[in-house]
Amino acid sequence: MNGHYFFFTLMMVLLISLPVFLIWEWNKSREAPIKELFKNFWNKRKFVIFALIGVLISEIFIPLNTNHGLEFNPDREKLGIPTLKSDWEKDTYLSKKYETHWWKPEPRIGHFKKVIEYGIFNAKSETDYYYNENQKETFVFSKFDFGSKTFEYFIEKPNDTIISFTESGKLKLENPTIIVKIDKSEFEKYMIE
Repeated sequence: MNGHYFFFTLMMVLLISLPVFLIWEWNKSREAPIKELFKNFWNKRKFVIFALIGVLISEIFIPLNTNHGLEFNPDREKLGIPTLKSDWEKDTYLSKKYETHWWKPEPRIGHFKKVIEYGIFNAKSETDYYYNENQKETFVFSKFDFGSKTFEYFIEKPNDTIISFTESGKLKLENPTIIVKIDKSEFEKYMIE
């Protein structure tokens, strides 16, 4: 469930239940002061109120730092991560709360995409995608892990065996592409071929 809808639902439950509860309690004992009615409401609805506050905090403040756009380029240079160019665009459709997608404008040759994944406190990783027009149907990507400050390199290429058999002899359809981990020299070779 989307956090905004959950928050809205909790808020509506709270707003509707408060007057209903106060009228109900007031009808049961007409001598109880308003302060006592609110105290009873608090005691019976603590969980809902804390859940509402928790959702509000998580929706507004978490992740705490999503400041990894163009302004983060000087830090990227220090870490050896490819930078974002000023003409790149943030993809609002693909981007989510914990993930931001950036695209290079057409033609998308060379470094064409960056995906930044966030944890609760800061960015977890940045993945940079590259396409070489001489290497049709394949592309490579590098993934920088902010925790370990290391790079991993991968190539995505067509799967030559679209159909295979399982150990029990059943027919199995494979993914149309496969992702293979490669070393830095293979990654760089892809870029210059």
